[in-house]
Amino acid sequence: MRAVLLGLLVAPSAFAEPVITPTLSEQDVKKLNAGEILIREFTPTGGKGVGSLSIGVVEATSDEVNAIISNCTLFWQFMPRVKKSWVKEDPSAGTICHVELTMPFPLPDLWSDSTHDIREEPKGSHYRGWKMVRGSYHRNDGSWTIVPWGDGSKCVVVYSVDSDPKMAVPDALIRIGQVTSLPEVITRIRQRVVTLRAAEQVSEA
Repeated sequence: MRAVLLGLLVAPSAFAEPVITPTLSEQDVKKLNAGEILIREFTPTGGKGVGSLSIGVVEATSDEVNAIISNCTLFWQFMPRVKKSWVKEDPSAGTICHVELTMPFPLPDLWSDSTHDIREEPKGSHYRGWKMVRGSYHRNDGSWTIVPWGDGSKCVVVYSVDSDPKMAVPDALIRIGQVTSLPEVITRIRQRVVTLRAAEQVSEA
């Protein structure tokens, strides 16, 4: 079956983290065009924790979606499980995005301070990687990659996470929880687009 390679290759990162470049089959493309969300797993760093990504089409331009995922201070308004988020300056690390997550009982809540690697790729594509500086994880790194889709009025969003939370829970259970919650990330982005557009129409009325 012929495969389609998403244009996700990026310049070398200061964090030296590999960039995931998913290859899409024709069937994958059909599913994405039908509104489905693809979930894939990969081996996490060191074989511990979870490594997974979600891929979905959002009916908005790549620039519009990039503006949403770039605003750390508003993550708490739409990202799954995020109860608090803000930006702060760190004397040693620079600009930090602080995020706190609410976890289901009896799991402990999680938090992280992360630095970001932000790049604009050719033809309106965007890459935003993050790497944890400190937090309640052994490791919590990941990225957003946003690529124009079709005529450019839509985009493909790839959300990747390589995480190892400090929990007394088997990795297998953490992976199950991560994979089952991943589609909600794309769904929330879609909903955020609708919410912001509606607010803009009201303000212009």
